[in-house]
Order: sequence, then structure tokens, then C-alpha cells
Amino acid sequence: MNQIHAMRVFVRVAETESFRRAAQQLDVSNALVTRSVAMLEAHLNTRLINRTTRNLALTDAGLRYLEGCRCVLEELDHLERSLAHTESEPSGTLRVVAAGALSLATLTPLIDGYRRLYPRVNVRLTLAERPVDLIEEGFDVGIVGATPSRNGDCVARALGTTTFVPCAAPAWLAEHGEPHTPEQLAQCAAVALPPEERSATWQFAKPGERAQQITLQPGYAVNNMLMVRLAALAGMGVAIVPAPLVADDFTAGTLRRLLPDYDIDDQDARMSIVYPSRQYLPAKTRHFVDYTVEHFEHAHNASSATNTTSLPASSPGAPNRPLSVA
Repeated sequence: MNQIHAMRVFVRVAETESFRRAAQQLDVSNALVTRSVAMLEAHLNTRLINRTTRNLALTDAGLRYLEGCRCVLEELDHLERSLAHTESEPSGTLRVVAAGALSLATLTPLIDGYRRLYPRVNVRLTLAERPVDLIEEGFDVGIVGATPSRNGDCVARALGTTTFVPCAAPAWLAEHGEPHTPEQLAQCAAVALPPEERSATWQFAKPGERAQQITLQPGYAVNNMLMVRLAALAGMGVAIVPAPLVADDFTAGTLRRLLPDYDIDDQDARMSIVYPSRQYLPAKTRHFVDYTVEHFEHAHNASSATNTTSLPASSPGAPNRPLSVA
């Protein structure tokens, strides 16, 4: 028995004082109305309505049950209206985890733009250098480089790639010398993330040559990419960091790009937005996912337009660079 439906039928019968009029207003058969009230009485083991051929009247139990039904149905209707409003206007707390490879210059406009559209959503952002179990750790959405564990329970949408670069402070290079090959870089004092959060092994690729794999030996490890950058700035050794994180340092000359002829091939550079694969995804999460994908597509298109301003759009010489999401 659908008790909620039966309660609505009972309330309509009581208000109209007629099974027939209740059936007409609910657009159902007389038999369905009669059966619903009978099922309620059987379920409660109590007579709710005294019936005669000419009229009907609620029993004392029926009067008490009518009052209770109205309260329950009013609360239920209020709950449904509030949920429908939430779906039309997202609200609540959105828990986002983002890879440390993403710079604050990327995340800040993303979060700011989303909250301007949906000001009733409070965003709680966590930066993590380690792999994250999105569901187990209670996050609504993740912007990550590596697909989180339990990926069968998650959906991932690609955002683009970021670029990692080796660098060091000029003062450190003046004292220790500048490495010119990946092998020489591997012999340098280094700062990096802890091995349990990010492997110290990197693939260096030079155009036309076979990729080389090296492993850094960090003398200082810290579980935050911003701290790795600060350590490099302080002259504590070489570091491999997301390029946008140190772009201003390169411009200012406080850090120097090493091995400019090499590219780093790293699977964690491929960024995705990941979220639980639920049928009814909360509006706050669904809108954030769509906004983030659109945000990075717009950034990619703007970057491509900037890179091709001096070339015709169809020119085969136009540069085709990966999206930087850091």
C-alpha cells in the first residue's frame, strides 16, 4: 500500500465529505478511493469513517488521524518544494579537492567565477599532493592528475594537461653549477614531494631522441608543491614543479629554467575533473562540473588564439600546444 497516497485520498474524502467528489477532484475512480480508505483502516485496525447511503462522518479516531495526516502531508510538501528549489538554485557546501599541481592563480578565478553564479554554495577547497579516494574521504568533486581509487564509482572528464619543469635559484647554480643533461640533474641536491605522495622518478624527452628516466635524490621533502617552490627559491636545490607555478619567478629571474631542450612526460600532467557516478548528482556538484569544464575550455581557446595571432587559422605552422591547467 502506498500509505502517503492513501493519506491524501483520505484527507480529500474528509474535506469533501464524499467519496464521489474526492474521486472527481483526484481524477481517479470511485473504487480506488474506496479501496484506499479501506486499506488505511485495515492498516490501522481502526474505523476512520462511518458510512451511510446518504452521507459519511469521521469517527473520533478519524478526526485525530485527519489532523495528523494534514501535518505530515504539509511537512512532506514543504520538503519537496525545498528540494525542488535547491535543484533550481544550488546551495549547501561543496567539498572540492584539487591537485597541488594547480596553482592558486588557476583555482582562485575558477572558484570565484562559480560562486558569483551560485552564491548560495559555500566551497571548501582542499589541496592534496597524494592520490585521493573521492568517495571514502567525503569529497563531492576532485580536480586531479591521477584517477582516484575506486574509479569504478567515479566519472572522469578531461580538462587538459599541465607542464612540469626543472628549475633552481641562480645563487644555487652559481655555487654548484648548472646541469645540462638529465643524468647531471639526477646528481644534484633536490627538493621534492615525499615519495609516498609523488614518485621522484621522471621521464625526460628530447625531440628526436629516446626518453631518459632519472630519479632525484631529495635532501628535503615536503608535502606541498608551494613549499617545494619556496625551497627552490631559498636555494636548497633543484626542483621539478608545474610551470605556471614558477612562471613569475622565471620572469623575475629569481628562478631559472633548467634543461630547456627537454620536455617532461608525466601521466599526472593530464588533469581531469572527477565526481561520483550517481544517478541523482546534487545540483551544486553538477553545476560545478559543467562550469569547470567550460572554464578550462575557454582558457584553452583563449590560449590557442593568443598563440596563433600571427598565423592564419588554417596554417600548418600554427603551434599546437597542450592546455595548461596549473
